[in-house]
Amino acid sequence: MNRPLRIEAAGDSHVGCQREHNEDSFAVDLGLGLFLVADGIGGAAGGEIASRMAVDIVQSSCREGAIEGPLPEDEDDEAASPLGLRLVSSIWRANERIFEEGQRDPRLYGMGTTFAGVHADAGSACIAHVGDSRVYRYRQRRLERLTEDHSLWNEHLHNGEQLPDDLDPLLARNVVTRALGMGKTVEVATRFERPQAGDLLLICSDGLSGPVPEPQIAEVLARGDDLAAAARSLIDLANQHGGPDNVTCVLVRWSAAV
Repeated sequence: MNRPLRIEAAGDSHVGCQREHNEDSFAVDLGLGLFLVADGIGGAAGGEIASRMAVDIVQSSCREGAIEGPLPEDEDDEAASPLGLRLVSSIWRANERIFEEGQRDPRLYGMGTTFAGVHADAGSACIAHVGDSRVYRYRQRRLERLTEDHSLWNEHLHNGEQLPDDLDPLLARNVVTRALGMGKTVEVATRFERPQAGDLLLICSDGLSGPVPEPQIAEVLARGDDLAAAARSLIDLANQHGGPDNVTCVLVRWSAAV
């Protein structure tokens, strides 16, 4: 008989070494089983406002349990699970609100945010993301990326296309092709997992995944530190690599209940 699992989580954020303001936002809500990271874009105060709106609206909408929008019709589809319905519907609501605010206020025009989130309980997890914030799983000493970046670079790679000769590869990696607030609607990528005891999910902005190679991230997770200490270690590692961007990470671990 399988033993029940329990969830623990922690998160942290830092402005990095080269930025004046932190435009990342995150949430760790064990009561809701909700773990979120958003990385704002748009310059000035817009990015910070967009990321905070995304996290706050998704959190409050999941708390309310409101479900709206063109949701899956197949009742057997995992996307129609309560976790998936709540999370995706809440992201759509956040996208619409961010877009409308950017249209209403000229100072915020063009603001947006990447987003990666996990809505989980003891036996399942819905992963949803837009942009290049990522979700990784660390299982049995192996780190696996569970999301695909919505970036110009990754789209060309996925389609088997070469980048134009006049396009800087570094720029192509940093240009996102999807973000909350870019339009009135947004396509949200989802994935569903059945956690095992010992599984650890890392949700992070590209301030971590950009400068730090994945094997070094895995080395930190392999130490088995408490999650708050591991989050601080990952941020320290990003800053040791120059801290070129704001860096945020949230860690979620499943373990056998005592």
